Amino acid sequence: MENSARNKNILEIIDQNTERIENIVMSAGLLIISAIVFTNVIARYFFHTSFNWSEELARYIVVWVTFFGISSCARYDTHVNVDLVPNLLKGSAKLIHQVVIRLISFGISIYMVYISTGFTKLQFSSGNKSVAVAVPIWLIYLATCIGFTLMSYVYLRKLMKLFADRKAEKEGV
Repeated sequence: MENSARNKNILEIIDQNTERIENIVMSAGLLIISAIVFTNVIARYFFHTSFNWSEELARYIVVWVTFFGISSCARYDTHVNVDLVPNLLKGSAKLIHQVVIRLISFGISIYMVYISTGFTKLQFSSGNKSVAVAVPIWLIYLATCIGFTLMSYVYLRKLMKLFADRKAEKEGV
């Protein structure tokens, strides 16, 4: 019993920290994008010049924010979905539906980790850099690996929670 409580506590700590990292990356990214765009607008309209790197850097930050956002959307179930079938189901049918959806989501997420990791490795070995900012391209694509890994973790935890809730329900807790 004590070991299970310790594992639960460790998983809760991981959950809290991954959520905190997601929120920091998304918030900081949006603030930086806003500052970059605002600064470039001021420079363009008041000083008749612009920064050639600003659009590219903002685009790359949007990529990072987006892929950290997919994990956050999975955590809070804010992805676009159709809830007609789940609203009609009750009892075991609803549980089976939820398990199947979580398994499919987890499987697709894991597959995307595999694909994005291969693509990121390819970019790493090519040594390409972005044009204006001169950042290695693989760093930009690393966001896909991290985002899909976090999303896989979230779907795995949701699946574990479904089974834990079902077990607790059967035990009458």
